[in-house]
Amino acid sequence: MREDIYHPVKSGEVRYSDSGGFSYFWPNDLPFDIEFDKKIYKKIETAIITLSKLDGKVSQMTEQERNILLVPFVLMESTKSSAIEGTGTTMEDIYMAERVEETDPRKLMDNLEVLNYRDALNHATSQKDNAIDEGLLLELHKILMKGVRGENKSPGEYRSVQVLVGNRGDTLESAKFVPMPPEHVPWKMGNLFNYISSPDENVLLSAALSHYQFETIHPFTDGNGRMGRLLIMLILNRNGVLEYPVLYLSGYFNNKRDEYIDRLNRVREVDDFHGWVDLFLDALIEQSHSSIALIDSLYRIRMRYHGMNVDLKTLHLLDSLFANPFVRKADVAAICNVHPSTAGKIVNDLVEKGILRETTGKKRNQMFVCDEIMRVLDSY
Repeated sequence: MREDIYHPVKSGEVRYSDSGGFSYFWPNDLPFDIEFDKKIYKKIETAIITLSKLDGKVSQMTEQERNILLVPFVLMESTKSSAIEGTGTTMEDIYMAERVEETDPRKLMDNLEVLNYRDALNHATSQKDNAIDEGLLLELHKILMKGVRGENKSPGEYRSVQVLVGNRGDTLESAKFVPMPPEHVPWKMGNLFNYISSPDENVLLSAALSHYQFETIHPFTDGNGRMGRLLIMLILNRNGVLEYPVLYLSGYFNNKRDEYIDRLNRVREVDDFHGWVDLFLDALIEQSHSSIALIDSLYRIRMRYHGMNVDLKTLHLLDSLFANPFVRKADVAAICNVHPSTAGKIVNDLVEKGILRETTGKKRNQMFVCDEIMRVLDSY
């Protein structure tokens, strides 16, 4: 590791392997001995207010509205969190793969990584009575890595090998960051879990610093970035800040990927806790506003659709488009539980109304999309 760039006092220290063959970063235990200025605490208040508005809006929705309108949010978070790690899958790719089997092996693997993240996030936020502990985190990691490129790298287990974070071809000597040796991971993670469960820590500071510490410990051989961002959602969820996973923070971090990584690095390098927490709070505030606006946009579309002069089966189909805006006539037959000929009439009627558009230009095996819903999702 390039120890010349590390000058921390409070975040940790540079240490050397027993053999002296390489240096690594050793994080100090949480809580860190740090103080934040009034600007940070003012921004924490702003973030709490915006998160409360978001949570309040979702809580006021009926269960049916939540089941219909909130489905895209988990997929958005899953797609963007995976994108930070280099996955090229888009929401459209996932939607299309749900309708037509993907045949490209690389695309299939990228899609599975996103879907695994979605499954892990859904599982995490549904286990509301489970504490954030080693058992839960290992269980989520196993879900995350099932069947994907890192499945041979001890899914559901802490790493047993030394790892590094850097560019392709880097060694333990040349890498910008080398985490602690694997034998120290379990008890350092124990300190992290104790900190997360502490009732004295501000929830938003806990989420920010826990994410930083998790990435610094780097407890797994693969999947650390996605697990660390999932941990943020877990902390917010378990502490009653957000009951439902409708905050796609990874969208913000993906848009500012270089800055996001740099702010985490600077905590280790020069104790710049302020810079990281400031960025983290900006992400909470901006993405809360974005989620509120997206919910409002989707709600308006649904209300307009429900004001149309259509039968109940067509309304059921229209609601299903919020979960997947792409649909074939065969899907419509299954969704509406009607004969294929009836499904064709429903689709043709919605095409005439401008709600669906055929995308293939073919006469057979046609695929239709609700452009209005996709445009809204893509705009956020």
